[in-house]
Amino acid sequence: METVVSILFFLIGFFILIKGAGVLVSGASSIARIFNISNWFIGVVIVGIGTSIPELSINIASVFNGNTIGLGTIIGSNTFNILFILGLSSLFYPIAMKREWVLKDFIFNILAIVAASTVIIFPIFGEGDYLGVTRYEGGFLLGFFFLWIFFMFRRKQEFESSGDYKIFVFITSLIMIFAGIIGVFLGGRWVVGGAETIARLFGVSDALIGLTIVAVGTSLPELAVSITALIKRRVDIAVGNIVGSNIFDFLGIIGITAMIKPIQVFSSVRFDIVATLFAALALFAMTFIGRKYILSRFEGLFFVSMYFLYILIAIWKG
Repeated sequence: METVVSILFFLIGFFILIKGAGVLVSGASSIARIFNISNWFIGVVIVGIGTSIPELSINIASVFNGNTIGLGTIIGSNTFNILFILGLSSLFYPIAMKREWVLKDFIFNILAIVAASTVIIFPIFGEGDYLGVTRYEGGFLLGFFFLWIFFMFRRKQEFESSGDYKIFVFITSLIMIFAGIIGVFLGGRWVVGGAETIARLFGVSDALIGLTIVAVGTSLPELAVSITALIKRRVDIAVGNIVGSNIFDFLGIIGITAMIKPIQVFSSVRFDIVATLFAALALFAMTFIGRKYILSRFEGLFFVSMYFLYILIAIWKG
């Protein structure tokens, strides 16, 4: 009976996470529209961060529960975002990138993964063979994140401001933001608790559950936003959402979580970090193969195939 209740809370938690993130993004996007901020800035910063709030809530709950679901969720989510979401999206509608995105934002995405991977694997501010992220290392990542935010604010007027986001009055937008935050944190706690139960039930590790079930679930907002944006021909929102989410995950979420409580991980995480770094490098490289700055249907098929191969290897590793 306890297992059934835990799984029920897991599913309800996911629903609250997704709905809460949607309300949060709508409110934040409305405020951005009120202040006439560009689509790319909304996609990368506002929507990208907003759709990653579920991962933040799960990571904070995870470190206090003493498991590795949170970090696995971030790594798995980033791999899913690039290989599956962008891959699937380009299968339906080839994605035309802007040179600015590739040479600035895609490279920064790679740097964010490298920075986070370095402090996770090597004890830069830790001691001995410590594998994880200390408070000092979390502060370093958070500082890097704020540098990125400053960088984006300086660039926010480089793109035209247009789009289909609904504008609410300022007070309503703020209420939506706070309601969304409450929803995702409450949902996050339920998802983590339910995921632990599922891991015990099937005899698999917390990390695998985080890398697969939880990672895919928390990436549903990014999937929904990207597909919807591409249908409306808003490539800037579709791609910016993925890039912003990935950068916030590795710099903002890991940084904030480690500042609250140091994150300790297992050595098996090295393979998964290499996989997500491969995904980021592949995204950058594919924009120069074939038609420049175009993610074609063939390249999308390659991305989706690579994602399923990664999942098979992750399951085989246990």
